[in-house]
Amino acid sequence: MKQFGLSTVEKLKRRNEIKKVISFGTTIFSADKKIKAIYFVEENQEKTAVKITPAVFKKLGCAVWRNRIKRLIRESYRLNKHELILKSTRKKKDLKIIFSPQNINEKTNKHVKLDEILPGMLDVINKIKEKI
Repeated sequence: MKQFGLSTVEKLKRRNEIKKVISFGTTIFSADKKIKAIYFVEENQEKTAVKITPAVFKKLGCAVWRNRIKRLIRESYRLNKHELILKSTRKKKDLKIIFSPQNINEKTNKHVKLDEILPGMLDVINKIKEKI
């Protein structure tokens, strides 16, 4: 597996897994309140994995804007995932995370760039790393 890649094995796709994360997971917000993450930790002795998915609600903006936000969330996670994966494999835990924007919408932030999303994502990833 590539160090900075994001393969299909690392993506949270199944509906029942997403429902499990939403109903039983813990919610964390970044310090700047731009990114929200819901995460769920499970004990797993065999294969440990970190799976993520970005979620952007329709009310936040048009499809083009929402897809851009999802790409930026994926990119910022992809660049900073290595420490989170190392910690979860050391502790032998499965980690499932749903990232979503909190105080960002198309009306207030028409052109969102990576440097606006990245600090919030780093903050959330570090908070999750401390809690597992």
